[in-house]
Amino acid sequence: MTEASDSDQVGHVRLTTVEPDGQLITEVLPAKALPGGLAELLGSPGLVTGAAAGDVLVLQASGFQVVRRGPNEAVQVYADPPLDEHAMAWLAKAFESVGGYVEAPPQRQFAVATVPSSAGREHIEAIMAEAGQHIPGMEWQFGTP
Repeated sequence: MTEASDSDQVGHVRLTTVEPDGQLITEVLPAKALPGGLAELLGSPGLVTGAAAGDVLVLQASGFQVVRRGPNEAVQVYADPPLDEHAMAWLAKAFESVGGYVEAPPQRQFAVATVPSSAGREHIEAIMAEAGQHIPGMEWQFGTP
């Protein structure tokens, strides 16, 4: 944990993973410190795969390990050209309908949706199939196994 105060135990964790092509990906996410050196993610990664908001992790020198899966799926969305306001509004409305939410950096070259697992992967896949009809240059993947 970094940047955490003793009073709230909320700070940030740096998640690192190596992609199959050998590329190193690092992302900083909000997290809550838990006993035993564990951390609960408070946001879903938009670049690093393998975790979502609500997951409990142990950070390791070689990356991280999920020790308890939380209640959410992460859906990572990439677009070229970057996601415009219409695309962001469409995604936000679609995922709000199943209890999820969407976040993106200011440049909007990617976004991440945090969606309750209870929505079901088939429903999420249907949302993303429809999104592909509305958002040019979009690709997506589940960020969770």
